[in-house]
Amino acid sequence: MNTTIPLTLVQAKTMNPVFDLGRLGFFLKRQLSLNLNTLWMAILSGFGTLLVISALFAFFNREDTDVLFGLRNLYLVAFFLAGYVFTSLVFNEMNSPKKSYAFLTLPVSKVEKLVGAWLVSAPVFVLLYGAIMVLLAFFSSMLAQQPEVFPHLFDRDVWICVKVYLVTHSVFFLGACTFKGNNFLKTLLALIVFALIIAVYSGSVGYLLLGDQGQVNEESINPALKENFEFIFTRIIPFIFWYLLAPFLLVVSYFKLQERQV
Repeated sequence: MNTTIPLTLVQAKTMNPVFDLGRLGFFLKRQLSLNLNTLWMAILSGFGTLLVISALFAFFNREDTDVLFGLRNLYLVAFFLAGYVFTSLVFNEMNSPKKSYAFLTLPVSKVEKLVGAWLVSAPVFVLLYGAIMVLLAFFSSMLAQQPEVFPHLFDRDVWICVKVYLVTHSVFFLGACTFKGNNFLKTLLALIVFALIIAVYSGSVGYLLLGDQGQVNEESINPALKENFEFIFTRIIPFIFWYLLAPFLLVVSYFKLQERQV
């Protein structure tokens, strides 16, 4: 399969050296041709397993609405897991000496490589898995003889999960740019270490504030301190998570990708 990007010398000279939509389109076509088969195989293999599970639970628990919502939640768990694994493999070419040279010498900028890989592993994956999830939910609803439940399976919780994936996806995207080999497992290990550091820090702060009793009377808390904590946990942290975390990690991913290409 020819995976080179067919740009002429004249086209290359007239294009923006940092970001060009035409060049990005060629790169996306290349990445899809390389990754789409792997993506479909992963999704369809998971689809087969989920289809069997859905058939068994829906058939033997007919007219039980909770079973359908439980299956919906199982689809969402598989959505996160498959998405994170696929994202960790999005720069897998750089882990192979034979493939890395072809990838590094592509006539595309680092920004275009970053944007192209993000588009394949985030919105494209969400759309493909979303189609599979709709089919599974419809099949389960029909088999359970509850077609009226099908539209309600895609409630607000599902869209929140999609938004959470698009944010947390950037963590594994950074892992794909940073680590060489076993990107998914190394990213998980890094998350565990980070969580432990946060837990130790939080425990230390809590000990300093609460003492060795581990609890405090709300009436004895300084009202200004209480308001500050409420503001941080209800406004600052959600704002950082929803609006700043993903852009920040994507910027870090760009510099990590730049380091690996030097």
